[in-house]
Amino acid sequence: MTFLHNLSINALSTGLVFGIGLINQVLLANYLGAAGYGQLALWTNVALIAALVLGEWIRRGSTYIVGRENAAGAARDNALLYAVLLAAITGLAAWVGRSALVGILGEEVLVYWPLLALLTTCIVWQRSGQAVLLGLDQVRSYALVPIVFIVCYMGGNILLWWTEVLQMSTVLCAFALAAALAALAAFVLLWKHAGTFRWGNSAILKRTLSVGSRGTVSVVLVFLLLKSDFFLLQYFLGEAAVGTYRVAVNFADMMQRLPDVAGAVLLAKVVRSEDRSRLSLRVARGVLVFSLGAALFLLLLGPWIIGLLFPAYPASYAPLAWMLPGLVFLGFGSVLNTKLAGLGYPPVTQWAPALAFATNAALNIYLIPRLGLEGAALATSLSYALWATCITWAYMRAEALGWRDLFALKPTT
Repeated sequence: MTFLHNLSINALSTGLVFGIGLINQVLLANYLGAAGYGQLALWTNVALIAALVLGEWIRRGSTYIVGRENAAGAARDNALLYAVLLAAITGLAAWVGRSALVGILGEEVLVYWPLLALLTTCIVWQRSGQAVLLGLDQVRSYALVPIVFIVCYMGGNILLWWTEVLQMSTVLCAFALAAALAALAAFVLLWKHAGTFRWGNSAILKRTLSVGSRGTVSVVLVFLLLKSDFFLLQYFLGEAAVGTYRVAVNFADMMQRLPDVAGAVLLAKVVRSEDRSRLSLRVARGVLVFSLGAALFLLLLGPWIIGLLFPAYPASYAPLAWMLPGLVFLGFGSVLNTKLAGLGYPPVTQWAPALAFATNAALNIYLIPRLGLEGAALATSLSYALWATCITWAYMRAEALGWRDLFALKPTT
């Protein structure tokens, strides 16, 4: 299928997922309150970081290996076996580290530490199944999995609300169950492409680890660049401030949806050597136009939208406004970063996010005590711009382009 056809399928899916997800976030933010909503954000981000550290290698590596070697069966089997092993690893790690996490997650982690292990395992299981589908360029199936997740997650939260037991621990259980059901859907969809279970393939596993480990470093650093401000806000201002900031991030996530979708579809083309005529640059230009339009829309209508959906969080508009310039840079850079990732994760995909993350942390430490939420947003915006500039420079070098070529109206060949 063509890139535009695949993109349209994923864009429709992503729009549906975002719409349902936004309603879900409205329910959680307004019911849990700022402190509870902030605490939930901290728990889910810790689980996501653990999933990236322990599972991103198999996600990234599987897409690359399946796209290059058509090894869907072996990749599927390796992912299933690793999920079983990961359940034991994360369970032990969460039990051992529960006391150390009290400062971030609160006293609740001493009781609910198994939820961290469950969340991490289910997230990796879901993502590894999607990775094999993406390597096969099975775009419809790939797009269906997050729909299964968000429908189950929101359905679970509505049931919890209806029965008056909606609280952080039960929401986390709903999240884990939804991820498990989405993972099951991914592996069921893989069955006709991967065949019967054959207990894995060590050679494929080694190559997956080789490619995926480089991707893991890059993705973990990018995630820390995107989300480290949550933890610094909790340290300086408390969980209620994190909850308010999380509302702003909901809309930031909306702006990043299309670049993420474009990047996912593009990656499948790059690893299969189907990225011709500088498709990556043309997609990045389109994403830039979208990001500029979305930023203007949120700048003008943000106060009204936040007042309508999140009436208890009017303070979230100011940090959102400060994030917008950085988000424009982030969308453009993320598409070009996908092209570099498809080329095997050259060193810039590690040092650029590391530099931006270090800058973000330093700026947050300086600005949050002085400017509060707006300081965190400003630090984030500047760091996104730094990362995107580094990635764009590396892309231009790889494609032998000059700065004028980036936004030239004439076709690039």
